[in-house]
Amino acid sequence: MTSTPDLTDPQLELERHLRRETNAALRAGGFWAGLLGLSSSLVLPVLTVFARVDGLLLPNLLAVVATILCAILYGLARQERVHGGVAYAVLLPLVLLPTAFFVASHFLMPAGAATFITGPISYLNYFVVVLTGFLFEFRFSALAGLLAALGYLASYLLARHGLGAITGPDPTVVQDLQAAPIYAVKGLMLAFTGLLTGALAAATRRLVLKVQREERQRASLDRLFGEYVSPAVKEKLLHDPAAQRGERKRLVILFSDIRGFTAWSEKSDPARIVERLNAYFDQMVDAIQVHGGVVDKFIGDAIMATFGGVLPLASPAAAAVAAAREMRSRLAALNASRDPDEPLLQNGIGLHVGEVLQGAIGSRDRKNYTVIGDSVNTAARLEGLTRDHPHAILISAELRAELPVELQAIFAPLGRVKVKGREAEVEVLGLAD
Repeated sequence: MTSTPDLTDPQLELERHLRRETNAALRAGGFWAGLLGLSSSLVLPVLTVFARVDGLLLPNLLAVVATILCAILYGLARQERVHGGVAYAVLLPLVLLPTAFFVASHFLMPAGAATFITGPISYLNYFVVVLTGFLFEFRFSALAGLLAALGYLASYLLARHGLGAITGPDPTVVQDLQAAPIYAVKGLMLAFTGLLTGALAAATRRLVLKVQREERQRASLDRLFGEYVSPAVKEKLLHDPAAQRGERKRLVILFSDIRGFTAWSEKSDPARIVERLNAYFDQMVDAIQVHGGVVDKFIGDAIMATFGGVLPLASPAAAAVAAAREMRSRLAALNASRDPDEPLLQNGIGLHVGEVLQGAIGSRDRKNYTVIGDSVNTAARLEGLTRDHPHAILISAELRAELPVELQAIFAPLGRVKVKGREAEVEVLGLAD
């Protein structure tokens, strides 16, 4: 029994994206190459008729065939079908077309392959080799360069007798047209054109894949953080893979919750509740982010944030306290601007510092970037204790120990408290507005 490939596999998605980009590039390349072939097929008859240039029937046939091949390439690329064996089947005839032309001229022209080998058509080899670069595959471009070089040298061998009949007053010109080393160097240049084009194609391929990976990571970060996380945080996580993996870190956790929200919401218009809640969250989140904090999640009308986990901070504890105080200040301003018939909003804030596990946690299809651990639970319990104290901001003694001396002095000791989920009591300190 054969297994069905996982179509959601990230690597498969990257390959599909690369195929789209490759076909888009080949579509453009096929268009311009076809335009060159079409222009040549129109210009050559004009030269034959009006300029009385003889012997252009074979080049005109070459231009028509090239135009047809480019049209096929363009059509398949529009359907995103140029990949794998199809790419080789379409592009190899273009690579071999100049060689086929010189071989045909060897049998059809009086002077054989020497008739056209020194003219513009020899440069078509370079054009088609560069065209293969749009496939974004080093091996194919390198192969194309090698085949073009071998074909050109084979064409020279066919043309050598005809070239030997060339005479002229300038021996240097004659030597340039007849000397085998000259054609050997041209063949070598063709081979290296393939290598150079392949190197550029490989670099472009890596760039396309890198951009696609970053787009996927940005989309993943958007899902993990939502719209309230600053672009700076997303960029940090995007360019620091270690930040996305699960890791143990010591950081500050902030919990905040609205007091009496349930009772107020039961008696108020839902639309007005949402409007006021959004205004509240806008101010609270901004106060957190201004001081370098990251909003971890919203739990109903509660906010959980961290300091020092994603973005480096000189003093996460001091930043968290500054954010908590600014949250209280902004709440006061919100209450001052409320409608007279609406109740005051009050919140409590709990802060604790400790080691947590930080990372993208969840199922295969849905994850949240969050922190878990005993320190998180302690911060939540401290926030809950604000219901029983006149202090709107409560911190643990562990957090106080990491504050600058001037900030330590503003917190009043409230004694040791037994909190749910911990055997040891927590020494609590409070700050009133």
